[in-house]
Amino acid sequence: MNEIKKAICFLLVFLSLGFVSFTNTKSFYLVPVRGAIDLGLASFIKRVFYEAKENKIDTVILEIDTFGGRADAALDICKYLEEIKPIKTVAFIHGNAWSAGALIALACQKIIMAPGSSIGSAEPRILGSPNQDNLTDEKIVSAIRAKFKSTAEANGYPVNLAIAMVDKDFEIKLVKLKDKIMILNDQEIEDIKTQYKEQDLQIIKTINPKGKLLNLTALEAKELGLAVNVVEDKKGLFRYLGLEEKDLILIKITWSELLVRFLTHPLISPLLLALGFLGLIFELRIPGWGLSGTLGIIFLSLFFWGHYLAGLANWTEVLIFALGVILLLLEIFVIPGFGIAGIAGIVLITLGIFLGLLKFPLTLPQLQINRALFTFGYGVFILILLGLVVFKVFPKTRLYRRLVLLSSEKKEEGFKSAVSFEKYLGKKGKSLTALRPVGKIEIDGEILDATSEGDFIEKDKEVRVINTSGNQIIVKEV
Repeated sequence: MNEIKKAICFLLVFLSLGFVSFTNTKSFYLVPVRGAIDLGLASFIKRVFYEAKENKIDTVILEIDTFGGRADAALDICKYLEEIKPIKTVAFIHGNAWSAGALIALACQKIIMAPGSSIGSAEPRILGSPNQDNLTDEKIVSAIRAKFKSTAEANGYPVNLAIAMVDKDFEIKLVKLKDKIMILNDQEIEDIKTQYKEQDLQIIKTINPKGKLLNLTALEAKELGLAVNVVEDKKGLFRYLGLEEKDLILIKITWSELLVRFLTHPLISPLLLALGFLGLIFELRIPGWGLSGTLGIIFLSLFFWGHYLAGLANWTEVLIFALGVILLLLEIFVIPGFGIAGIAGIVLITLGIFLGLLKFPLTLPQLQINRALFTFGYGVFILILLGLVVFKVFPKTRLYRRLVLLSSEKKEEGFKSAVSFEKYLGKKGKSLTALRPVGKIEIDGEILDATSEGDFIEKDKEVRVINTSGNQIIVKEV
């Protein structure tokens, strides 16, 4: 009986050890963090971290190579890095980790760098701003500096190095206090001088002078205690972390996540805005509804769809935008003239787009407002350029002459029309529809197609035929 009990206990211990070895897997993720830091990337990271928790992954490595991007996207990624604990997180800087990329690296528990890589230069900037003195606001710098400081403290990195990446007026020095090497700012050095003898304190070098943002190479980061090691490649990284390549799970961004990143790119989203508005403007110049208006709605819908999936736009902005489109369509097809409905439609479309660029529209953070204004202003700039090309330059090109018939068949040259409208020349009638510039008129009880001289003519206005060209009647409002 005792032998049976011993056998059962042995079996239970064996099974429990097997279960522990199975659940405590050494599988790890390698996640690319490349290109601009945007909300599409933040959504991708959120999805990957959720899967890592579900699959009980041991380590997540972020392979970073970026010049920066959106501060709000970086803050979201930092929040996800905090929530993923106790899974170990490693930042492998294989290129550059600047600006928002530096903050993401600091949010990881370890920083390992490749030769030739760098980290730093994290002053908040508005993309495309020409005036360097107005790039930042003190409140914004203070908020980002506090975030860099708290993130460095949480993961045991030298705090002064993190602050110097954000604040160009923050000078730091490498000093030797008795037998201890420290990284101190000017105020800390002055405080130490009052507590220690002069010979106890030795300033080795200035790490970052005032007036410059801190940017460290891989070797400098390791020397100053920011990076734990410098490795040649990924294989060296895996060996240092005690991971085996067979346990690697390489994470790739899906096509839908790539599409969201593309649609929310700081250069693509203004282009979508410009093309969308250009299509609507072009549609207002021709009667009915055609290809240009359809394309305009498609471009604006792509803009909203990308920002909605990225977490910027929500149903409120979508409904405001949709209401604006409905009012504009009513103005074109139902309501004569261009009045309150058309103006309200354009205002609502613009408001919906602008709110769709703000993640927290009720709090109105300055950095987001500046970015939204840049995106909107850049879109207007592109719209003006495209408008000049379409309405001024394009009609003079050879392609336009191939697409559009510019010659007229005149009576003096021997051409005859199957239907002559010369009898209406000089006669007066009434517009049955709005002429934009084409519409319907009535003369002596006959309903005719007519074109205005160029100006918009509202419904039920008295008009006079001023010219006939072939089968075209040209009218002017009396």
